[in-house]
Amino acid sequence: MDSDKVLGEAESVINNSQIKTVKNKVSSNNNYIHDDLAFYILSKLPIKSLKRFGCVRKSWSILFQNSHFNTMFRNNFISNTYDDDDDDDSHHTFLLMHPDDDRIFENQLLLLPPDHTFQNTLKLNLPPTFQLDKPPCLTILGSTSVNGILCLMDYCPGGDLNKVRFVLWNPATHEFVVVPPSPDESGLPHPFGLSTRYNFHGFGYDKVTDDFKVIQYVSFDWDLRYENDNGIYRDPLFEIYSLTNNSWRILDIHMPDCLDFHYTSLIPTVYLDGMCHLLLQSGSERFEMVVFSFDLSHEVTFMTPFDQNFDDALYITHDFSIFKRRHLMVLNGSIALISDNNSDTTLQISILGQLGVKESWIKLFIIDPIPSYRWNLIGVGKKGYIFYRKKDGELAWLDLSTQIVEEIGFKGEENTCDIGIYKESLLSIRGLNN
Repeated sequence: MDSDKVLGEAESVINNSQIKTVKNKVSSNNNYIHDDLAFYILSKLPIKSLKRFGCVRKSWSILFQNSHFNTMFRNNFISNTYDDDDDDDSHHTFLLMHPDDDRIFENQLLLLPPDHTFQNTLKLNLPPTFQLDKPPCLTILGSTSVNGILCLMDYCPGGDLNKVRFVLWNPATHEFVVVPPSPDESGLPHPFGLSTRYNFHGFGYDKVTDDFKVIQYVSFDWDLRYENDNGIYRDPLFEIYSLTNNSWRILDIHMPDCLDFHYTSLIPTVYLDGMCHLLLQSGSERFEMVVFSFDLSHEVTFMTPFDQNFDDALYITHDFSIFKRRHLMVLNGSIALISDNNSDTTLQISILGQLGVKESWIKLFIIDPIPSYRWNLIGVGKKGYIFYRKKDGELAWLDLSTQIVEEIGFKGEENTCDIGIYKESLLSIRGLNN
């Protein structure tokens, strides 16, 4: 691959005037790009492209071992968070607050102002179905809006942890659609003494069919209320809901037995470009983690493992005094793994270059120390700000570009709030024709 091909691909990513300047500096005699120019171009490309260009020069195959290139790449990655969308008045960081014992007695969805302080927040009125005497355990699937639509999930209505409810909602138009229960959620007693558990949930947009979809993983456990064990076993399954058809159906997907979906109802999924992603334990003896991804358009799955030596925070050690945590999030349009533990104030941030390719994980940031970090990451908001809870309970956000921490001006108890991104849209939930 010569420099013309590299410049050609870069031209689709970088401003055309910048590429023309670079092309003029490339020697017409030997078609050679100086390292400084090469690093300037390559630092603006996606990781997937960088991996392909590794065969051009030896130095390009080890780019991320070069501290100068690392700095350039990180700076470009951060600066890209400040795009036109981030400065748009319709683009917000939302704060979902859950009920606690002292101050908050209902679910509250707030839009933070541009300075990300608690003052002057805008409270959104939730759909009537969630304005109950007994507040449900509410979450927003994917921690983001999709074409202006939020998918609200109540995962314990009436106190039953094995029941879920979904509502698609456009806050800008106040339109909402209650998703009907799937056949396994009908409320009828399950035969053979089996109880139903809903583990994995995702929401997103199928651009091929112009349809919003909800997906869930359903497993079946023995109900201890039944004394008779008839030896009946039912395989777990995936169900998918189509808004266009307003119905559920079972997907024909075979999953490896080693993947452990138990308790994933408590682990948030993330949504990016038509795909839902979840961090799963593979069930192996080393407790290896994988990223499970589901393509809503083609209804296929991907598994992306981690290199064994990629990050020691991915594996549970024998020293149980140190608890490791991993958080899968979307950071500046990329799937990001953010790792921390309860023994220090360090955050490690890595991004994924290509689904299914474990070598495409790149460790991009190691941030230490973070003032008053309490091992309580909340989420990623507008402009790539990383929100967390400080030791005194104060909510704060970290600006990656300056590594400066600012406080929101509100204290929250553990597990009482979620952070995400909402972008307004006046389009109908059911499409342009409505």
